[in-house]
Amino acid sequence: MPTKGLLRTLIVAEIVIGIISIVVSSFTESTLPEPLRAFSEAQTESEITTRGVAMIAAAIALIILLLVSSIGLFFFWRPARILYLLTLILGIAMTPFFGPYVDAGLGTAFEDIAVVISGVILGLVYFSPLRELYEKPKVAA
Repeated sequence: MPTKGLLRTLIVAEIVIGIISIVVSSFTESTLPEPLRAFSEAQTESEITTRGVAMIAAAIALIILLLVSSIGLFFFWRPARILYLLTLILGIAMTPFFGPYVDAGLGTAFEDIAVVISGVILGLVYFSPLRELYEKPKVAA
């Protein structure tokens, strides 16, 4: 039977592994083949367009929503469950609009682990006995 401690551990693990994926991606960029490294550098050095600013703002908003919903899940805040789900759906829906990117692979592996953990978290808060922590208390008749 899943416990509060397991859920909290998964929430912290998702955040930590997500951060690790960003750090690892940054440090392994130098291992990319020259054409991919040139592509990545060209993206970094190009001027930011209005669309780029909008995408950065949207990404920052999603990160903030993910952190708020994760903290809410950690403390069993009732609206956090739906906020977490909506944030994940919005993130997936927005992914194609961010355009292509390159990664050496190890960072993506950590990112994929974080995504799997988020699926386990969703399963626990919607389909396990832990879901009762996020539902309205039942009034005794």
